[in-house]
Amino acid sequence: MSHFTVNDGVAIFQLVYYTIALGLGIWVSARHGFLKSSGWIFLAIFSSIRIVSSSSQIATLTTKSETAVTISLITGILGLSPLLLATLGILSRVWYSFLESPWNTIFSFGVIKAVQTPAAIALILCIVGATSANNPAEIGDQGPVKAGIVLYLVVFVFILLLTAVAAVGIRMTKRGEAKLLRAVAMSLPFLLVRIIYSLLSIFSDNANFSTASGSWKSAVIEIFMVRIEEMSVMAIYLWVGVRQKATPSNDDGTERTMAERLRYRTERGDFGYGKLGLISLAANAIFEMLPPKEGANQEPDLTQGGVRTGKSTLAEPASR
Repeated sequence: MSHFTVNDGVAIFQLVYYTIALGLGIWVSARHGFLKSSGWIFLAIFSSIRIVSSSSQIATLTTKSETAVTISLITGILGLSPLLLATLGILSRVWYSFLESPWNTIFSFGVIKAVQTPAAIALILCIVGATSANNPAEIGDQGPVKAGIVLYLVVFVFILLLTAVAAVGIRMTKRGEAKLLRAVAMSLPFLLVRIIYSLLSIFSDNANFSTASGSWKSAVIEIFMVRIEEMSVMAIYLWVGVRQKATPSNDDGTERTMAERLRYRTERGDFGYGKLGLISLAANAIFEMLPPKEGANQEPDLTQGGVRTGKSTLAEPASR
């Protein structure tokens, strides 16, 4: 049996954290839509990857085989793609919420998907490069892995630009799901630190940025530049996914009917097609039929010149 290390302790904590996150991720995906373009399903996918990674790390305590170490390292470098794809999916929904039809559909299914493509390619490159290495220490030397990490940086730059322009668009149009945009903006610093670590681990000769080195210094650096960042992004997205309504209110502040909400989400592409689309549509129809919690959705609304409290609206004097 190997001696207990810092990485082993982190792995145990992550196993508990991401097991809980997986359940929440599935629930949030069921609430907002399972379709990959909506982004939420990638939270569940990322949690699954981290559960496998943590389990493999814990398995190294009882086995001397390099297989567990290799699995742990490979799944360790795959985390960026699901987080970036989740961010793009949420950004797609933000853009859809403030653009006029048909531009919202064109942008969501055109521009956003064009940015999602390199993120998916980066994931494939990292998998190919990592599985081609002769031993875990050589994973970072593989050309496909280096190309994949650079693509992650390119995708992040596009996300940064899309977030900035979306902020301007929401301010100009006075509509849109601003809460989702704030969640993306809050996650960007964590994603940036995570990408910087990946760049340093691949292109730097400093052994402290190499997970394969096994030193306590590299373990501490990984905690503060990888693990905390990933868990923070997950916490932000899961929180906003739980708190945010599946459909925004009408432009005049009134709530949509159940039929209007389902139609809006169908046009937004939340459900997709095939069996998964039917399952997602059925799950969300059940959510819609559930009675609202007492006191829910009664936040003050100052956007229409009045204060909404519950079902009544106290309009301001017209002369003001």
